[in-house]
Amino acid sequence: MEANSWLWRCPRCGGPLDIVIDGLRLTLSERRGLWRFASAIPAKPLVSLGEGSTPLVEAKFLGDNVYLKLEYLNPTGSFKDRGSAVAVSKALEFGVKAVVEDSSGNTGISISAYASAAGIRARIYVPKDAPEGKKSLIRALGADLVEAPTRADAYRMAVESVGENEVYIGHLWNPWFLQGTKTLAYELLDQMGHAPDAVIVPVASGTLLLGLYIGFGELLSMGLIKRIPKLFAVQAQGYARLYEELHGTYKAEPTKIADALRVSDPPRLSQMVNAVKSSNGDAVLVTDDEIVRAWRQALKGGFIIEPSSATVISAFWKLIDNKQISKDDEVVLILTGSGLKYIDIIGKYIVENIPR
Repeated sequence: MEANSWLWRCPRCGGPLDIVIDGLRLTLSERRGLWRFASAIPAKPLVSLGEGSTPLVEAKFLGDNVYLKLEYLNPTGSFKDRGSAVAVSKALEFGVKAVVEDSSGNTGISISAYASAAGIRARIYVPKDAPEGKKSLIRALGADLVEAPTRADAYRMAVESVGENEVYIGHLWNPWFLQGTKTLAYELLDQMGHAPDAVIVPVASGTLLLGLYIGFGELLSMGLIKRIPKLFAVQAQGYARLYEELHGTYKAEPTKIADALRVSDPPRLSQMVNAVKSSNGDAVLVTDDEIVRAWRQALKGGFIIEPSSATVISAFWKLIDNKQISKDDEVVLILTGSGLKYIDIIGKYIVENIPR
């Protein structure tokens, strides 16, 4: 395979591509982490930083039967490492010399780290107002950082910049990325012994929501679970296309703190709608005030997460209140990103408001 045969969207219609695996079988490896499920991943394990095998812990401060999946303890501090490990491994199979990505921060950090580990270059386009801590990490990992006026400009500039022996690895489109995020479903089954009743997940471009839907769907097709859990997608104000598709438009100021959820036009929107509806789940909209309240509660409990991760706690409270989730349901909340990248913002929103 060569870099010039790399496809990241359909050459005919321009839509996103999906991967279907014929004769899927699951044979657990003795390895820990994501590649424990290598038999179900259509890529060679060419690069790994120890992603996966993240803790699943009880969330007693939220009630019984509630669990937190600590994805922020992945190597670069977010669940994106699952997708990056597979996407960069696949890029290596194509013999590329560099990968190009657009990101609000977490994916840029992740792709930078995995490209560095793989010995290839990375060029990351980020919106100018991305957190400084995230931009510093991208540079420190050896990637070329290019700032764009907006998130949409970052995507456009990244796609237009791809040169010889380079590939656009953009996670919003990349089907191999989803083959990495789907392992979260496999891992939950491995840790729990069964599928939970519901999973609550932050959603921007939908890579984790869709990964969970794909993974649980594959487990269902192999007869390893009896049903797909209800998937609840949490979106921040101002960046909630999925919520609008299900509940109609709304008026609100765009979020100022949930930067990891700032995707205005996700290319897999119709697939996201199908994942939520088919699983009997829903989309939940949260405000910045609700996020800060949940973020404060998480930090108080010892979970150093980013504000975008705290959205799942806000959503859990809402789903309990409106009886979409019962107190008897077994629920998993996915904590997607590390708060260590937000020390300055924690000072502003959390520390300054602690009663003296």
